[in-house]
Amino acid sequence: LAISGEAVLRVPPLRLPDPTQAGAWASLLRYDAVRLFVERARTVEPSFQLTASNAGAVVETCRRLDGIPLALELASARVNVLTVQDLAARLNDRFALLTSGQRSGLEPRHQTLRAAIDWSYTLLTAEEQTLLRRLAVFAAGFTLDTAEAVCSGEGIAEGRMLDVLSSLVGKSLVTAETTSRAQARYRLLETIREYALEKLAEAGEVARLRDRHLDLFLARAEEAGPKLHDAYQQLWLNWLEGEHDNLRVALAWALESGRIEEGLRTAIALVRFWEIRGYVPEGLAWFKRLFAQADEDISVVVRVNALTFAAFLADFLGDASTTLAYGREAVALAEAAGDEGTPLLGFALAGMVSAARAAGDYQTALTLVERSIPLFRDSSWPSVNLGMSLLVQGGLALELGYYATARAALEESLTLAREVGDAFRIAYVLKSFGDLACCEQQYAEAQTAYEQTVALLRFLGARHDLAVPLHNLGHTCLHLGDVERAHALFTESLSVHQDQQNRPGMAECLIGFAALAVVRGLPAAGARLLAAAGALGVHHAKSSWAATRREYEHYLALARAQLTEAEFEAEQAAGQALSLEEAIEYAQHLPLISRATPTSSETSDCLTEREREVAALIAQGKSNAEIAGELVLSKRTVEKHIANILSRLGLASRAQVVRWAIEQGLTQASTS
Repeated sequence: LAISGEAVLRVPPLRLPDPTQAGAWASLLRYDAVRLFVERARTVEPSFQLTASNAGAVVETCRRLDGIPLALELASARVNVLTVQDLAARLNDRFALLTSGQRSGLEPRHQTLRAAIDWSYTLLTAEEQTLLRRLAVFAAGFTLDTAEAVCSGEGIAEGRMLDVLSSLVGKSLVTAETTSRAQARYRLLETIREYALEKLAEAGEVARLRDRHLDLFLARAEEAGPKLHDAYQQLWLNWLEGEHDNLRVALAWALESGRIEEGLRTAIALVRFWEIRGYVPEGLAWFKRLFAQADEDISVVVRVNALTFAAFLADFLGDASTTLAYGREAVALAEAAGDEGTPLLGFALAGMVSAARAAGDYQTALTLVERSIPLFRDSSWPSVNLGMSLLVQGGLALELGYYATARAALEESLTLAREVGDAFRIAYVLKSFGDLACCEQQYAEAQTAYEQTVALLRFLGARHDLAVPLHNLGHTCLHLGDVERAHALFTESLSVHQDQQNRPGMAECLIGFAALAVVRGLPAAGARLLAAAGALGVHHAKSSWAATRREYEHYLALARAQLTEAEFEAEQAAGQALSLEEAIEYAQHLPLISRATPTSSETSDCLTEREREVAALIAQGKSNAEIAGELVLSKRTVEKHIANILSRLGLASRAQVVRWAIEQGLTQASTS
């Protein structure tokens, strides 16, 4: 009413579940939107039930309709002719779908979703209608300054943006977040946004508004890009995360409108964000789509930079052929450009370095990076390029066993990273220092370096990059005797790789679980898992880093030493026959976690008679095969007995079983 003393009570959309909660379908009726949908669906189809099979589609429908009661009412009325899955699939054309079928008793404006919004839209002033339809170009919400940059002028007078936006907020067509953040942020409900996009097209303003939107977010991305290498990188990473959908829309428009150079510049600016926040596959996909439409009119600087960055992303994904193709093309373009391309050559060579490294040709990669480093020292490139090249040089020298060279390169890279406060680069240099310390068997030093790496990556939200240092830290803890922590680290590393569907990474985690099995006195299980990892290629000199190969070889030798040759060969064959999924399931079901060690009085009676016999024979130094022969059991049964003994006694190795058996007098009993 806009009168003095009036207090406005905002009525938000109905409460919605998170998409990840669809699996817990039995608890979804706690959410108002789901409950309304289910209740109304039952009025038209009494047999309708919320089940595990349709819960995901119900949640998707409720979320895409923003919890708007009328939309949910109209959607639920369709379950007598469509499944919920069909309904969710058709929501891209929601205005045609969501009608009441002209049921009696409803006001005309409530008979279709479009009619309801039409009714509200016609009540707006011309200025409000103009702003509402223009705001539809923002896919991830907007701030006042971005709305002014994209939507002002030609129908919205200068200085009127705040008043008109406030009016739309007051009419519940725009939602505002003003109390939990430093800068107010606004958004359109998705249903309103789709309606407004139709109105934008009717007004003939789509191309002009989308061009302005692309220009704005290209400028913002290029402003953020260099700042992802300094002390405030987390703030800019968070900003880019919040605007990611707007940046996606900008890239899509660059493709649709043929503004390929602007699209490539946007992608170039986003590479580090994509890398740190785990969007590498998406980033490479954008580059591929843009390259497909690129022509020679695009500047050589943009083309070389784009190809080199795309090579980096392909390398992160283990795609050696694509890395090589992009790296070669970037170098060829830089060399063909003559004097104009000379400053670019050092960066283009970095793409070839990635290609050689991805192919396992570390010596060629080292030669190339050592060729590029002087170019970065003598050019106007930012110090980050020199620092990254030194980091790569250090890693390659480590692979080749040139430890002094590796240390010198890493120390200079760390100095440069610390000068600008680049936490992400600092984390990666420290990770390489940890690898170097492991290769030199300085495990306490390695532990410190890896722990600092993990802490920095967690701070930055770089979950994509956590898996490898977590795995390496697990091995370090194992060498230092902390079995429980090693198990937790290997488990988390595997979880990160599984979230990303990184199959090579998952396979590499088998080495960690194999190491735990060997340490816990299960050499046969360890040999089997190492064989599975080997069959997947992770131990090969051309497909894994020195620190990983070292651990593989170390635990393979330990397992072999504790088994007969026949046992070892049998386990190797069994492991090589496992699929990745089977190997992971096998590893996860091994009894690798020990409890606190009980006192001897508590443990004297906790084993079965057969387990006590097995423990006594272990104390006599007998192998699994010898125990099986003496007790007339299968080797696998003996292995299960050993696993039970370790688990029940809270022990970590066969050596501890020997000590326990001696303390219990089992060796005397067995020889008397």
